[in-house]
Amino acid sequence: MFKLSPPVWLGERSIVLIVVAAVQLWKMSGYYMILFLAGLQDIPRIYYEAARIDGANKWHSFWKITLPLLSPTTFFVSTIAIIDSFKNFEIIYTMTQGGPSNATTTLVYSVYVNAFVFYRMGYASAVAYILLIVIGIITLFNFLLKKYWVNYQY
Repeated sequence: MFKLSPPVWLGERSIVLIVVAAVQLWKMSGYYMILFLAGLQDIPRIYYEAARIDGANKWHSFWKITLPLLSPTTFFVSTIAIIDSFKNFEIIYTMTQGGPSNATTTLVYSVYVNAFVFYRMGYASAVAYILLIVIGIITLFNFLLKKYWVNYQY
């Protein structure tokens, strides 16, 4: 009765970048979970015991103890995730090779294509330097903002 065709995940320009981002997130989620687990294990249990004695429930303990004390881990993970999002060459290369109609061409993939497909090494080097500067500025901005939300004191 109804003829619905399934989506072409890597063939539709409107959704292909979302699919590639989801694969990147899935690829790195285990690594980020291990980092957050290490951060959670670093929080002293005495804070939770004191909060429970003072009458705090689990929701208040999460918002007032866990999140503030996980802020250094969150800062590290967000910095690594931002840097890693710029260097997602292998996923683009294996899944889409920049297509459809250059919808998933990133700076890193552009460096590869210009250097090793078209042999324009100078142009590829310039794009790589621009990528370095962009990542540096974003990382510096993240480090400047950390004083407003990262708490290093127990």
